[in-house]
Amino acid sequence: MIRLDIEQASKTRWMVLIAGLATTSMIWTSLADPINIPKMFILVVLSTWVLGTIALSFSPGGIRKLAIGQWAILAFALGMILAAVLTDVRYTAFFGTPQRNDGAISYVAFAILAIAASMSFDIAHVFQLRNGLIAVGVFLTFYGLLQNTGNDPFKWVLEYGPIIGTLGNPDFMSATIGVCSIATVWMILSAKELLHRSGAIVFLLLELFVLRRTGSLQGLLAFAFGLVVLALAKLWQLNARYGLIGAVVVGVCAIPVFLGLDNKGPLASYLFRSSLRNRQDYWHAAIGMFKAHPLIGVGLERFGENYGLYAPQVQVVQGQTTNNAHNVFLQLLATGGLLVILPYLFLIAVILLISIEAIKKTKGQTQMDLIAVAAIWVALLLVSLISIDNLGVAVWLWISGGVLYAIAHESLQEKEPKPKDVRKSGKKVRGPLPSNASYGGPILALVLTVLMLIPMISIWRTSAAVLDLLGNRSHLSSAQYLEKMNAVAGIQPKNSQTDYALADISMRINNPQLAWKYLKIVIEKDPKSNYGRQLAAFTYESQNKFQLAITPRVQLLTLDPWNTSNMVMLVKDYLKVKDMSSATAITSKISQLYPNSADAVKAAALLKG
Repeated sequence: MIRLDIEQASKTRWMVLIAGLATTSMIWTSLADPINIPKMFILVVLSTWVLGTIALSFSPGGIRKLAIGQWAILAFALGMILAAVLTDVRYTAFFGTPQRNDGAISYVAFAILAIAASMSFDIAHVFQLRNGLIAVGVFLTFYGLLQNTGNDPFKWVLEYGPIIGTLGNPDFMSATIGVCSIATVWMILSAKELLHRSGAIVFLLLELFVLRRTGSLQGLLAFAFGLVVLALAKLWQLNARYGLIGAVVVGVCAIPVFLGLDNKGPLASYLFRSSLRNRQDYWHAAIGMFKAHPLIGVGLERFGENYGLYAPQVQVVQGQTTNNAHNVFLQLLATGGLLVILPYLFLIAVILLISIEAIKKTKGQTQMDLIAVAAIWVALLLVSLISIDNLGVAVWLWISGGVLYAIAHESLQEKEPKPKDVRKSGKKVRGPLPSNASYGGPILALVLTVLMLIPMISIWRTSAAVLDLLGNRSHLSSAQYLEKMNAVAGIQPKNSQTDYALADISMRINNPQLAWKYLKIVIEKDPKSNYGRQLAAFTYESQNKFQLAITPRVQLLTLDPWNTSNMVMLVKDYLKVKDMSSATAITSKISQLYPNSADAVKAAALLKG
């Protein structure tokens, strides 16, 4: 297994943890997307720097020392890159959908941090991961308290709840604090001084208060899982019989919890969330995408463009749309196929198996540290079963996975004398320094980071310019406004996401002709663009060009065959152009698909009227 020398390992650990903390906390309110673009920016830039500093370890001799878990991380990263190259809209594949940014670039950044963690962490320094997560918890808890008391310095547009932290959604905030709370429990169990333990207990209560105020169950369930695992582990260490009794009690108590999540039993009113059931539509569509495209999926980050084709006819929520499966495993399965999901599952299996083996072999505090890291990692995996890979949350899944693999692998190796730290001994080092201690690593890191900054700065500039256009913060004249729109459209790399945003802005300023200019580019670059055709139809309808609006709405019948809202609008357009036979046919189709539905009634009323 590749491990860094003492000095380089210390620097790399700090860089990995700083990258995690920065990704979770980074926001920038002067952007159209103040949450995800800043997170992607800092994640990619810092992980690229980390890659440069460790890249020299991957010499021909170093590669031969790679452990199976490290190979698995590299295989996943390679699978993501290949899947992105094979995707029809590559910009989206690499940089992700708007408001998500879960593209190949972000996943490769995760993989870099994971492999860097596996090369730099060891049992002696695993406490740094715990402290890093506690630092995240302190920051988010403090910010959550500010939001709870109405003292948030930022004026967010809140759709789901008042406590969103720096994650943009109560679910993501909840999940992150829930995992950080596990680290706090770890501190309580491992602290030797009463003052430290007491302080950790007080802080845990604050975390749980904010966690409860988010109104989301994700973090609560993640924390409950970690708490149970750590408590059972402590009982087992004290007495195996106590541990066994505790496991039985937990098993019995878990039954009403699982029933409650499914809206059954006495806890249903506390645990059931309708959004969990809504996800059945997303999951059904994801499986359909995989069956139709098993090898490479429908394309990275192309779930939304294909959702209408694979969504079930009878849905939990009729007419809903989404651009994510809300299950990381199914998202990767649907969009990346076997090319992505197999290395991902293999990586998880390797980490899981080696950690179980290491936990069985070790004892005392080392065993407890292994269990704590495993609890954090598995809790994040459980969250990913019902959520998307929000960058600020997912970064800790990959970091903790790399740390867990590193310390588990170390625990299973024969004990060898630890190399002396020459800085402490005061002895001079003879011979050449390790390759990573040379100037090569920093120089390579600088070059790679500068190269990656080029597209990332362009994305940042575009988002800032779009926000400026939305509010006309520069107080531009009409001519200057149009000139700036053209300038934004020309920012490299050109992409359909920017063109769609400009088309939307054009409609906001009541300029449908300009909107259509950008929409033509969107549809040309992305023939499957559902939103592009919807906006195109609306653009024509706003100009009373109903005959022209019919074309994109007819195309939507193929892209989104169960969308009766689009069909109702199509009925309206046909009636406007006096095409009664087509209007009657579409009305009949709505009634065949969903008899007596609201849209069926509405279409029939239009036909009669």
